[in-house]
Amino acid sequence: MKAAGALACAGLGAWLAGCAVGPNYHAPPTGAPKDFVSSPAAATPAGTSTPIAIDLTQWWHALGDTELDSLVDRAIRANPDIEIALTRLQEVREQQAVLVGDALPQVEVSAAAGRGTGSDMTRAGAAPALRTADNKGSLNQIKQVAGFAATWEIDLFGGYRRAIEAGRYDIEAAAAARSAVLLSVVADVARNYVDMRGLQVHLAILQENIATAQQSRDFEQMRYDRGLTNELDLQLAIREFETLRSELPVLRSQLEATQYNIAALLGEYPESLAAELAPSGALPDLPEGVAPGLPLDVLQRRPDVRAAQRQLAAATARIGVATANLFPHVALSGGLGTQSASIGAHGSHIWAFGPAVYWPVLDFGILDAMVNIADLQAHEQLVAYRKTLIDAVQDADGAIANYSAQVQRLDSLANAMLASQRAVTLAQQRYNRGLTDYLNVVDAERQEYGLEENYTACQQSAADAFIYLYKALGGGWEQYQNVPRIRLPEPAVIAGFHRLLSSDDPQR
Repeated sequence: MKAAGALACAGLGAWLAGCAVGPNYHAPPTGAPKDFVSSPAAATPAGTSTPIAIDLTQWWHALGDTELDSLVDRAIRANPDIEIALTRLQEVREQQAVLVGDALPQVEVSAAAGRGTGSDMTRAGAAPALRTADNKGSLNQIKQVAGFAATWEIDLFGGYRRAIEAGRYDIEAAAAARSAVLLSVVADVARNYVDMRGLQVHLAILQENIATAQQSRDFEQMRYDRGLTNELDLQLAIREFETLRSELPVLRSQLEATQYNIAALLGEYPESLAAELAPSGALPDLPEGVAPGLPLDVLQRRPDVRAAQRQLAAATARIGVATANLFPHVALSGGLGTQSASIGAHGSHIWAFGPAVYWPVLDFGILDAMVNIADLQAHEQLVAYRKTLIDAVQDADGAIANYSAQVQRLDSLANAMLASQRAVTLAQQRYNRGLTDYLNVVDAERQEYGLEENYTACQQSAADAFIYLYKALGGGWEQYQNVPRIRLPEPAVIAGFHRLLSSDDPQR
């Protein structure tokens, strides 16, 4: 009978040792649609049979621009926002060491000494676990106690284990948040670079049109001086020239602003990249077509979805932390040392060891309310996760539709450009033969310039749409997951000496 009771107690102890109260986390279903509203064919230009395969992990290489590739690589290495996100990840990884340490036994050295009229002069200074071991016995007065004290709260109901579990999920959430920042920085560098190239093309078109307008003005001035035309044609030519020239300062300012943005994204001052970004270049060529994949693939890839899911998992684990506080806390404590009636003298050995139980019986519902709060916080994270899923699919759907529209508009504008160039040639020929007035030439040139501007703007918008599309698809962070190791935490007595002797700058 005694053996059966002992076996039952051992079984109960083993069950309690493996028990962790609170719900276990299970990833909720995504409920993702089978396909996007905009079909993959919608993001493929007319005349292209099959979209090309683009490496989602480095999608910006599909633009075929080595300067852009170089800027992106440098931004990933030096961008301040990425470094801040990495630092936050390292903070959470260090915090995990704190959580693990809280679950392990704590050992400390403790000593106390004093003089006075009391029977035990160490009572106010020595650690409680060591104080329980002192024994006055034949001593008239205890003046000195020194030794070791240890405590260990046994994790019967899994509160510490749930805290460690939540900390692990926090690390995964911080890693996903860093990936989201990295993806955003890559997209911002690519977008600013495309905008810079677009503005450089705009500037080249504007300067060419200003040169043409100046020639027309000079030509009309000569004709007017010789009495071959009226003043109206001359003033129209002057108006066109000055109108075009007025756009130069604003366009140059916008171009410089994009270059400043690129420098900031690379963690540099604008002056550092001025010479590198000054030469003009063409807009990158877009791939023939894109294959966005399935919504489920996007949800599994996007770092913001990963972060939201891990935050939900951490909040679920913290329900267990709060629930464990409803149950008894059992700790083992002990002390080993010496006591003496004289300060500095070698005394007798003392020791103590035993369990302690703490269970809040009457707390007026405070701890239960804390469980309710943790449960509500987990529900909040669940709703936030579901919203992130919906926003991610909506983001991708909108990006696919926008890219498709920009590509189609670009095809139409290309045809309009050919017709406009022909119209300018015909108008000039008719004016030279005296069949029409100069106003028709000015109008044709203005429309051609407007179409050139629209076409360049559309090229820039299409490239921006391509960048936003691949940002929405969530790729581009996968090959940059190697992070520095954290320094292995040391016991306080060792760490104290190392910190004292170290000359490391905390602002490094």
